[in-house]
Amino acid sequence: MQQFPPEFPFDFNDLPTPAYLVGGWVRDRLLNRRGKYLDLDFVLPDKAVETANAIARKYRAGFVILDSERQIARVVFKDGTADFAQQMGSSLAADLGRRDFCMNAIAMECHELSEYIDPFDGIGDLKLKRIRMVAPENIAEDALRILRGYRQAAQLGFEIESLTRQVLIKLAPKLKSMAAERVRTELGYLLSIANGSQWMIEAISDRILEDWLPSQHLNSERFAKIENVISTLLARFPSLELFFSKQLSGDRYALVIIKLAALTNSATALETLGLSRVEQRWLVGILRYLPQFIGLLDNSSPKEQYKFFQPTLEFFPAIAALALASDYDLAAIAPWLEPWLNPDDAIAYPKSLITGDDLRKDLGIAPSPKIGELLESVKIAQVEGRISSREEAIALVKAIM
Repeated sequence: MQQFPPEFPFDFNDLPTPAYLVGGWVRDRLLNRRGKYLDLDFVLPDKAVETANAIARKYRAGFVILDSERQIARVVFKDGTADFAQQMGSSLAADLGRRDFCMNAIAMECHELSEYIDPFDGIGDLKLKRIRMVAPENIAEDALRILRGYRQAAQLGFEIESLTRQVLIKLAPKLKSMAAERVRTELGYLLSIANGSQWMIEAISDRILEDWLPSQHLNSERFAKIENVISTLLARFPSLELFFSKQLSGDRYALVIIKLAALTNSATALETLGLSRVEQRWLVGILRYLPQFIGLLDNSSPKEQYKFFQPTLEFFPAIAALALASDYDLAAIAPWLEPWLNPDDAIAYPKSLITGDDLRKDLGIAPSPKIGELLESVKIAQVEGRISSREEAIALVKAIM
């Protein structure tokens, strides 16, 4: 008897007969693709939740019921998840007939992994690198499948079949009724893909996202350049990879917010997406300080550079990326990124020569906003190279007082 591939977190003997693997894992197996995270989907004629629960108990994995009415449960392993769903309809073919695209409507009986069940010629679509819907009503039933079609085209390097694309465009207004969290998550997937920006442009061109990203607020020209800009920055400054892959909220990364910032001219235009507080702070900050940064590129003093870095340190490379995508030269932007990458830089990260406690104890200054003003004067003198020690800082404060 065949065994599950070695990356599977449990043995096939734990499953009843019949049990079917469906969806993405089957598709990716046919394409010889393997992701870092194992995402399995099973269809069982009955007892789907009970089977999932038994596997979770045996392997001490997480267990959650996703949909009690439709009998769908998830088992969470260290490096993957396995979803178990009750078969919908009187047969497996009927169940597969409710899916989004033909390439995702291929199944394998778990005890016979060499045999494919393919009632809609999804294998033929894979060979043609084509995304083709099973039926228009399936797309209408869950409008998020509209956006998923564009995401999977980017993910797989496929084209959307002409009739299918026409249906996606026609049904696009239904996306308006989708929960913001679901749309936000799907956009995050799309923008995280290497060539996702191109298919994002296609979706915008088809007006798929008009209710979520109004075209009058978009900067498509800048967005079209952001992918190459990020590649250019990483080639020059490889350590920026840590910044672009910084996790901001859930499974969304800095890269996604940077691309959204490149796409829009107005942070308020994206409020409907329901971004997290930190994501919104980044988005607003990037767009707010971009014009100021561009104004400083031709000529700026150490004081102006210090003043600019202080409120933008958290997301400064994002501002640099948008400036580069706005056709400003890397030769002008690089001298700003170099100090940002250097934690010992005297302008971006000036070390404190004195503290508020020093001013209270040594100079007898009472607690007040004046202390903050004096400390800021010390920092500016420090970045301008006029002082470099605690003694000089104290002398400066005395002179000011």
